[in-house]
This record gives sequence, structure tokens and C-alpha cells, in this order.
Amino acid sequence: MSPTPDSPTPVGQQLKAWREKLDLTQGALASLVGVTVTSISSAENSRSTISRSKRPLWERALQLKPGSISAAYNDGTPLEPARTPADPPYADMNDAKERAVWEMDLSVADRIEIIDAVRARAAQQRRGHG
Repeated sequence: MSPTPDSPTPVGQQLKAWREKLDLTQGALASLVGVTVTSISSAENSRSTISRSKRPLWERALQLKPGSISAAYNDGTPLEPARTPADPPYADMNDAKERAVWEMDLSVADRIEIIDAVRARAAQQRRGHG
């Protein structure tokens, strides 16, 4: 049965839409969350629900507001972004490397991953291991 215009969008469809918005493959999301591609597919196709213990991992990977997956399952509340467009970008725009990465034509998830790697490398160099 398909949803009526006034009924909430199934959680699985919302999850898939968020994944696609971030330009993530099911495999990439599975790696971020620590589950199998089959688990991603099952959740997106509403064949299974995400366990409570995994929901925070999904929310971080999909850049969703903490608790929004549980709310969606509980009462049909639409998934909410963790950040609003008015929030500052993830990158430190005063840092030339981070600003350059943030301005690349990549998905937000890829830019964040690269910035995290740049930060980790800088921390490693500060400790004298690089």
C-alpha cells in the first residue's frame, strides 16, 4: 500500500533520500555505520528497523539530528538535519587547507572525511610522529 498524500513518508524512504542527498552509496554508508550493505538495503526498503544501539551511528553518518530516527519510527516525525544551513561549515574557514577542501566539488560527507584526515595528520605532526 502506498502512502496517501497526508500520511508520513516511511522511515526507510527518508533514510534513502538522506543517503542520496549526501551522495553516499549503500556501501559507503555501511562502512560509516559499521553494518552490511544488506542491512542498509533492508532499512531503506522498510524490511527491518534500525536497532536502537545503531541509530546514533546512522544519525552521525547521515548528518541527522540525534534522536530523529527514533522519533520517525515512533510517530512519523520527518528526519531532521543535525545542522541548519545557517550553521557555520564544518571546516575552519581560517585554515587554508580546510577551506580548500570545503570548497571542493564533493559531497559533504567526503569533505568532512577529508577534513578529519587533515586534522588527524596535523595532530600527529604536532606530537612529532609525522
